[in-house]
Amino acid sequence: MKSITEQYTELILSVKDTVFRLAKTITASRVEAEDITQDIYEKVWRARDAVLNSSHPRAYVCRMARNLAIDCTRRRRESVEITDRVVEDGNKTVIVGDMAELTKQIISRLPEKQQAAIHLRDVEGYEIEEIAEVLECDQVSVRMNLSRARKSVREQLLKALKYGTE
Repeated sequence: MKSITEQYTELILSVKDTVFRLAKTITASRVEAEDITQDIYEKVWRARDAVLNSSHPRAYVCRMARNLAIDCTRRRRESVEITDRVVEDGNKTVIVGDMAELTKQIISRLPEKQQAAIHLRDVEGYEIEEIAEVLECDQVSVRMNLSRARKSVREQLLKALKYGTE
């Protein structure tokens, strides 16, 4: 019978590449994916009894990695500041920078379902029914998420551009 250390080592060796690729896909950053992979080694060791005794230890580790990557992405989104893109020049307002980039920043800060809904509908051109299938929810939820996403983007753009203020 294998020792706990041998079982742990065997499990880690079997999933390390998968964990890295999964983390890199979610975070879109090699450095963050490497950090997450290292963190997983420690987290799996600390939870080794639960992980090794689960019915699907590899899936358990991948779920842990996915959750860490999502947390990392959320922290990064929350820390993104929308930079001031407007310069007042006497009586006229001059927009500095790229509106597309500003819009991307705002969309990247939306909740995941709203972000997916606005991207699939307004960028990819998917129909509501198709989006509902992709997001695994009903069409009413898609419409609600899409509406909330558009409203949030509009409000944040107006705030960033300081429309309606002097």
